[in-house]
Amino acid sequence: MLKFLTDENIDPSLAEQLRHHLPGIDVIDVCEVGLNATPDPVILQWAADQGRVLITRDVSSMRGFAYQRAAAGLPMPGVIITSDDVSFGDTLQGIIRLAAARFSGIENQVVFAHNIGRGG
Repeated sequence: MLKFLTDENIDPSLAEQLRHHLPGIDVIDVCEVGLNATPDPVILQWAADQGRVLITRDVSSMRGFAYQRAAAGLPMPGVIITSDDVSFGDTLQGIIRLAAARFSGIENQVVFAHNIGRGG
């Protein structure tokens, strides 16, 4: 199963719901590992070192840093982005689809949670 890291801007109940729907899922929050208020590139490096897909709401800067890592040939397990325009339920279901399918194509990609498994 994929491993996830939630950014500090993600509602903690998302991890709780993921654990409920996918028992045994490995999901931790940046605050749990001392990365709160840490620059995006450092969070992405930590996620890469740990093989964790990052879940974030930070479309403005995290997406660009993720693409820079991938373009530079640096490890980037993937980034899932959600936003205020996406309901909690759609975000949850998208990540559940990703994890349940053991989707491996997220490496070096930035995807939007509500599009996972929907061809977008």
